[in-house]
Amino acid sequence: MRLRFSPLIVCSLLMLFSCSSNEDGVQPEIKQVNEEFNALTSLEAEIFNEALAAKKQNFVLVRGQKLLNLSVAYMNDHPADSLLERVYEMAALGAESCGKYDDAINYLYLAQRNFPTSKRAPIYLFNRARILDDVLNKKDESILAYNELVELYPDDSLSISMKAYVNSTLMNKSEAELLEFFNSKNQ
Repeated sequence: MRLRFSPLIVCSLLMLFSCSSNEDGVQPEIKQVNEEFNALTSLEAEIFNEALAAKKQNFVLVRGQKLLNLSVAYMNDHPADSLLERVYEMAALGAESCGKYDDAINYLYLAQRNFPTSKRAPIYLFNRARILDDVLNKKDESILAYNELVELYPDDSLSISMKAYVNSTLMNKSEAELLEFFNSKNQ
């Protein structure tokens, strides 16, 4: 008995095997992008897990620099990727973790500008203002950044809080004065 294959079955089998470019059926460039993004999220998790441990500050610094470098490479290699918003976030975290605050501010700015309707956009502006205010002690620039947050996202809870903060006397108090103020309110 002789087996006969219909042309339709043969074509279907040929298409099935020709569409699968590797053993697990994932296109090589998609698999590479996924592996690169997974490496970024893994570094991000390591930084968050170790950031509060005083003994791990050098670890965070090194991991932050690596996260920044890999994020920048990812942006350059995949400028139209659907995960680019998260990559901007990770670049900002990496830059802040390794003390490159101006870079962190720029990546937060790019995340907000490129994804202005994202639910996280107000957070990008808030973090930008926070770095200017708390880390770099650039009060005038931070006021502008807080005001931008309020203007662009007036109904967001961060905007409402930051509007009150900017209009209060708290912004110009030292860290010791702030601690004294909050301690007096908690008694």
